[in-house]
Amino acid sequence: MNYKLYQIHLTDAEVDQVNAEGHNSVPKQKLKLDMNFNESPEAIAKEGMDKGYFTHVSNIYTEQGLEGVFEVGNIGPEANIERLAPMYSVSVGDVVETPEGVRHVVASMGFKQLA
Repeated sequence: MNYKLYQIHLTDAEVDQVNAEGHNSVPKQKLKLDMNFNESPEAIAKEGMDKGYFTHVSNIYTEQGLEGVFEVGNIGPEANIERLAPMYSVSVGDVVETPEGVRHVVASMGFKQLA
């Protein structure tokens, strides 16, 4: 099955701004951090999706559901990842879209369906 992985990436200019002015100076960086320290990141992730902060970075092929996406996205096999853009390992705050089109955010414990 094909799952879509979405991640937030900063541009070089946004990284420079964060370094000069702090994490809260770039809205998508602040949103990303807010998801890391929130027990209910699904509403925050939906807001980020609605604002276009996420990029579809890869398609991950697995028969093991969301847990399989997490595993493949962290330890492979690389043959099960179709990279569309730069991608880092699957972590808290990333959004996974199931083959049925349902989106979930990676939470600190498991996954939460976007509101």
